[in-house]
Amino acid sequence: MSNPHEGHRQRLKERFLKTGLESFKAHEILELLLFYARPRIDTNEIAHALIEKFGSLSGVFDANPEDIASVKGMGENAAVLLKMIPQLASAYGRSKTESEVMDGSKKICAHFFNCFIGIKNEQLRVACLDDGLKIRSEGVVIEGGVSAVPMDVRKIVEFTYRSGCEMIIIAHNHPNGLPVPSETDIAVTNKLFSVLKSVGIKLLDHIIVNKDRASSMYDAGYFSMFK
Repeated sequence: MSNPHEGHRQRLKERFLKTGLESFKAHEILELLLFYARPRIDTNEIAHALIEKFGSLSGVFDANPEDIASVKGMGENAAVLLKMIPQLASAYGRSKTESEVMDGSKKICAHFFNCFIGIKNEQLRVACLDDGLKIRSEGVVIEGGVSAVPMDVRKIVEFTYRSGCEMIIIAHNHPNGLPVPSETDIAVTNKLFSVLKSVGIKLLDHIIVNKDRASSMYDAGYFSMFK
């Protein structure tokens, strides 16, 4: 039996290939994505239901997978596809910057901004740099809640030693706040700077990221306090 929506699907695909997503409404973006998870049903109706339930495109992508899957016409496979999108965007962005020389705050901020796309809880990431200021290893060292992440100096030192590097950049996110350091951020960074220095590790910067941008504590002058 032929698919009654086949002509519409082909037109939507051709429109995307010709113009990109610029002219697409939120539900049309979801409709197009869901072609590849629900090939035999009308994904337009599902897309409208998702927007109605979660309020926006970002609300859909940020929702819990179980809640996404519960929308009529979805299911686990379709939910997994939608949950992959923010992380695919993050991986794409990181792949553009991770091999660059981290010799300026613009590059550093761009890299870490990409790392936190779609992350709703606070995390602390550590990037270990070689002598050429390229990232040798990187990862999430500490996980926090929606408004705080504990700064465990021991875990940071252990991660750095395993990388065999002597220079690091740390970053954490403020999912629901501004990308500026709190008094606690400043005090803990000062302590971390001193502890790392005592064991031969140089902390080059602390980047703070929110959903819109990333900022450098070094550029803001805070590192002049850490002597």
